[in-house]
Amino acid sequence: MKRWSLKILCVIVLCNMMLLSSVEGKSDSFWKFGKDKKEPRAIVVLVDMSGSTNKARRTVYRNAFDKIYGNLQQGDRIIVGTITGRSYIDFKPAVDTEIPKQSIWKNRITFEQNLAKARKKIQTEVEKLLAQKRGTPRTEIINSLNIADKIFHNEKRQKILIVLSDMIQDSKEYNFDRVKVTDAYTTKIIKDRQKQNLVPKLNDVKVYVAGASAGDTKKFRSIEKFWNRYFVACGADFSLHRYGHSLLEFEKET
Repeated sequence: MKRWSLKILCVIVLCNMMLLSSVEGKSDSFWKFGKDKKEPRAIVVLVDMSGSTNKARRTVYRNAFDKIYGNLQQGDRIIVGTITGRSYIDFKPAVDTEIPKQSIWKNRITFEQNLAKARKKIQTEVEKLLAQKRGTPRTEIINSLNIADKIFHNEKRQKILIVLSDMIQDSKEYNFDRVKVTDAYTTKIIKDRQKQNLVPKLNDVKVYVAGASAGDTKKFRSIEKFWNRYFVACGADFSLHRYGHSLLEFEKET
């Protein structure tokens, strides 16, 4: 009788180990976590909703989000918001979710369930955003960066800002399509905003840009140069290696 009880106990333990291993494998394919735990991050993603980015939202932005999903780690906070003509006034995040942390004090199954809920919530809300067919008439990128400043202000986690946009500012004050974005023009914008105390403080914020575009190469480079100087004025950790049509270099965040 004792021998059979011991055999049954061994079978139960073995089954539980196999179940946990299977569940762990499924979650690891979507979220990055495990033995090499890294410092949690606050990741802000600003999505350009202007009419000029309708196609990019279905292609470039979706590809960017796939990279972001595959990079999320335990303890990360992800905030997703929009860039419109009224971003600064009407900002309301579509997503503001923290990835659950695993610990020895939490049941593994419960942790996996919470992880699945977080994943589903993020993906569902992002898909709603990207599926919108009607774009907004304006692209207020510059003021949208002040939203990131507010979000990051009290954050203790590592800070990452991802801007999904063609980066063509189109507002009442500044319209990159209608003017030549020269060094003098860039200097004027930065000085004007500094005088008004409107340049956001993005110190220690690592910036990525995906979706950048323009009508021709010359225009693309002039706009790229503008944002390089503007992000430097904000104190951000910015490099042109992280500015492009696709989300570049982000895999190295893992």
